[in-house]
Amino acid sequence: MRTWIDACRPKTLVAAVVPVAVGTAVFGKVGGSLHVAAIYPVVLSCLGFALLAQIVSNFANDLGDSLRGADTPERVGPRRSVANGLISVRAMGFAVAAAVLAAFLAGLPVGLSDPVLFAAGILALVLALGYTLGPWPLAYLGLGDVFVVGCFGVQATALTVYALSVSTSTAMPWSAALLAGLGLGLLADNILLANNARDLETDQAAGKRTTVVRFGRGFACRLHAFNCLVGLGALTAVFGWSPMLLLPLAIRQHRAFRRARQPAEFVPFLGQSAILLLLAGILCVTATCLGRAPAGTLWTR
Repeated sequence: MRTWIDACRPKTLVAAVVPVAVGTAVFGKVGGSLHVAAIYPVVLSCLGFALLAQIVSNFANDLGDSLRGADTPERVGPRRSVANGLISVRAMGFAVAAAVLAAFLAGLPVGLSDPVLFAAGILALVLALGYTLGPWPLAYLGLGDVFVVGCFGVQATALTVYALSVSTSTAMPWSAALLAGLGLGLLADNILLANNARDLETDQAAGKRTTVVRFGRGFACRLHAFNCLVGLGALTAVFGWSPMLLLPLAIRQHRAFRRARQPAEFVPFLGQSAILLLLAGILCVTATCLGRAPAGTLWTR
């Protein structure tokens, strides 16, 4: 059981929960009622789908990296289940299929309410599988960062707002939803960035052309700073000044990230980046619930 829990990569599940919570906050911020009973099944369906889609991606990543030789004994950090023989290739293959089915069923109630949501859910699962599996794995083509920002940021947040809007016949606040999703996606990308900075040498040897392999750890440091500043800035544009309370923490994390040199020194940033993302989500939701998030601005139209 412990092995399977580790294979789910619990720290990364924050990137699935926060967009749904913040998407719900965006919906409430622009006038959607959070006290209508109809929204609760929608939120639960979105949350279940997001969590299971993240697990699909994690299982597929474990399997794909092992089959392609990216996870080796030389790799620093948490042990990968398939590469270390803790879970067989066959068992992980069944687990991927089971997680896909579970995600499909979890999101089906929302997907059946609107064809756009159904198509977007299918696309999300295809991309989660295609991150390291298939003939054109996104991670090996240097598109991992785009995948995280797009799927676990913009798409997850905006589609949560869209699903709630459809269920209550409320106007969709596209600007606020997309901007909030962009902010969360950039912060979530720092989790991947820490992972790729740690695995630079082993990824390079396996032909995994991440952005860090392509452009080096210096680029990773600059991208980390960009993600922190623009990510918090985008959330501030939607929710007011509250997310900027995290700026000192973000600066502290970035300064430590810049000092890291060896693969092992990047390991703590996976958890630290997840914590920053979680705190950002908590502040956005809290600001909305307390009425501190400004309404009626350009970003909510």
